[in-house]
Amino acid sequence: MTAGNRSYLKTVILAAASGALIISATLIGAAFETGPSKILVELIGWPLGLLSECVAAGGLLVVYRSTHLDLGHPDLFLRLNEARSLEALDAAALDVGMWIRRSVRFLLGGSWLLVGDVVEVRSLEEIEGTLDDSGCLDGMPFMKEMVALCGRRARVFRCVDKIYDYGRSKTLRRLKKSVLLTGLRCDGSAHGGCEATCYLVWNQRWLRPAGRRSAPVPSPRAEAPRHPALCGQNGSVTAGNGTGNGHGTGNGHSGAAGNRSPRYTCQYTQMVAATTPLHPWDIRQDLRPLLSGNVTALAFTVAILTRLFNAVQGLRGGSGFPAMSRGTLKKTPLIVHGLTPGNRVRVLSRQQVADTLDVKGRNRGLWFDRDMIKHCGGQYTVARRVQRIIDDATGKMLEMKTPCIVLEGADASGEFLHFCPQQERIFWREGWLAPERSTQ
Repeated sequence: MTAGNRSYLKTVILAAASGALIISATLIGAAFETGPSKILVELIGWPLGLLSECVAAGGLLVVYRSTHLDLGHPDLFLRLNEARSLEALDAAALDVGMWIRRSVRFLLGGSWLLVGDVVEVRSLEEIEGTLDDSGCLDGMPFMKEMVALCGRRARVFRCVDKIYDYGRSKTLRRLKKSVLLTGLRCDGSAHGGCEATCYLVWNQRWLRPAGRRSAPVPSPRAEAPRHPALCGQNGSVTAGNGTGNGHGTGNGHSGAAGNRSPRYTCQYTQMVAATTPLHPWDIRQDLRPLLSGNVTALAFTVAILTRLFNAVQGLRGGSGFPAMSRGTLKKTPLIVHGLTPGNRVRVLSRQQVADTLDVKGRNRGLWFDRDMIKHCGGQYTVARRVQRIIDDATGKMLEMKTPCIVLEGADASGEFLHFCPQQERIFWREGWLAPERSTQ
């Protein structure tokens, strides 16, 4: 048994024993009390006892998840949320939970979008009518890369209730009436060839319910934009210096004249303008993804119990899930396999990855975060090599000294960010991947 699992089991035993004692004391106390005193004992005892047992249940789930990750098996959260994968939604494989949500919406006479709904992007003329002088709706830009998608039909992939502000505050921010559509990512064509391939964010006013046609169809022709913000060339302007980690693509706007570095603006550089602050203790940020169908009920339960256990484990001074060994290197290695799109690879184990990291958990400046641990041991196909991305804090194009790898189907799950629905591409070092040999 690993040291992490031993630490988890200690907390499980303590929580289970505490819960049993509290529930027993509550039953005994309630038997000898009457009136308000009995009610008070039960109001305090039962919640505390059940909460302790939930912590123990979360700990058992964590032990199960940790053990299966060490064996190279898919993570439990990802397996339970498989019905919300791109492949499942494209196949129109809606489960019982989605039909229940649709039934509730019908009974309440609602029109809000749910995951799996088929929608059609409105015509460019209709969308331009919703935009302000800067080409935005409620602060959210309609980007040039989206023009060719007008008239396209697609399914709702995620309902976007919040966005994580990577480049500035490092906090979640509230976004309203927005969705992601299956497979519709930005290609960076209008913004210096940015390779981040972020999901395009669609305001619901840019969409309408699809008709009865059974299959998605592309726009019959590329409409010529009339809005001034969409008619410019590439959207880049000179701007001030800046550094940071970020990603995004989009229309360029203003900057300080006379500087050689171009700056771009996009949906992700404009997120602060399009969003409002979200209080960390607002429980609605967890409930909205469940109600809209971003996560299944079982995946939601596993994530909440895991979070509860991690909180108690942290108070006890133990390691949370998923645990990752600290790196020890002062200078991290450059490992190159020459991977190209279409290559099959296996993500290394947690310990193998840790052997490539420095004390800050980075390899040549790239952080290996805990959401990536879910994919350790998994087999994936290389989607692309990434060498340049736009910094969402400054709008500058960042040229990577060491190219990163993007894998098909290995996107951020959002589990540890209150189910944040951005579905960002995860960037991998080649040293964290092992090429799979062809069997042919």
